[in-house]
Amino acid sequence: MDKTLSVSVILNDAWELAKKNIWILIGFTVVQFVFIFMVTILTGLIGGMSGAGVLIQNVVLSLFDAFFTVAFYQVFFKLIDEDTDPEFPDFIPNLVKAVNFLVVKLIIGLIMVFFIAIISSVYFYNKPDIDTSNPLSWDMLPVFGLIAIPLIFLTIRLCFVVCFIVDQESGSSESITQSWAITKGHFWLITLLFLVMLGLNVLGAMAFLLGLLFTVPFSSLILIIAYRHLVNSYTDEEEILLEDPEENNGN
Repeated sequence: MDKTLSVSVILNDAWELAKKNIWILIGFTVVQFVFIFMVTILTGLIGGMSGAGVLIQNVVLSLFDAFFTVAFYQVFFKLIDEDTDPEFPDFIPNLVKAVNFLVVKLIIGLIMVFFIAIISSVYFYNKPDIDTSNPLSWDMLPVFGLIAIPLIFLTIRLCFVVCFIVDQESGSSESITQSWAITKGHFWLITLLFLVMLGLNVLGAMAFLLGLLFTVPFSSLILIIAYRHLVNSYTDEEEILLEDPEENNGN
């Protein structure tokens, strides 16, 4: 991938990969949707809408998401690198990688909760008369905007953590450092890609939700292709940084 990095190039490469593996792509999404539906129904029957039922549902879905995402990325990285049909073992998620991804999700979640708590506390301290019972009021819009800014920034800068975990077998903290490094200088490019993905999924939802069977996994392919382009655009010195950031910090 030595072409000039651009949104159009990334989308074109993702589209070519999707066309060649359309049934694998849709198959992953069908499995994902069916599992989420079954878990939602079962936890609803067992625990109802109680706190315990919601907790169990969230834990099960988080575990499934980690293992499912790792399996998805494993398969498509193999399709990119080897251009051969995946075999059954390729669909079995690596336990260590799934655990690392879970840890990263927990770390990022805690960071986001911290930002939300700080921003909300400061805002409501200075606006004590706001009626918080109506989240759609005009008075609540500024705090939502202030919260959205750091959340969007973190989402963009850390969007490649799973790529590093699966592709380079990075640990949880290392993948965060690597994603932060590789997205430096490419914030607006990745932001535009996220806007494209958002638009595609809105169109997929409008097609009686059936379009999501394609647009949801295709969005992941866009990130995978963008990651490969960014990694391949690094110089030799920068590639060393990505492979072992701790060693370079000591230089």
